[in-house]
Amino acid sequence: MPDYPVTEVRRIWRQHGGKWIVFDRKSRTEDLAFKLVSFIESGKIEGAKYWNKDPGAICVYCLDRVRAKVAGILDELGAGKRRVWEYDFAWDKNIRHPLDFAFSWSAKLRTIIESYGLRGTLRLIREVLKG
Repeated sequence: MPDYPVTEVRRIWRQHGGKWIVFDRKSRTEDLAFKLVSFIESGKIEGAKYWNKDPGAICVYCLDRVRAKVAGILDELGAGKRRVWEYDFAWDKNIRHPLDFAFSWSAKLRTIIESYGLRGTLRLIREVLKG
């Protein structure tokens, strides 16, 4: 992102910032994270973080105006098709695509259950709610 004042960067991100969430096995997620480093360092991608359990997920952050370009990068890197776009803060935009939104949340829950088991997932939910 160009050199904008911090308040402008926050405003832009709140309105247009989001992420591709790619769901896959831990080893493939880690491999994708490693491949993304050069794209992050060059500024073609804002950033990424991944869930290091098995199965895993990786969030690849970008503004909505470049999401198609970032999807192309993910395709080039072999990220697979089990992924979804989601806005970080503009929830009203997420709700406009209810099937994508439902897939995103169900895939997140399935990934957590597969990683931690049902008992561990319930414990994690309890910890988050205490938070």
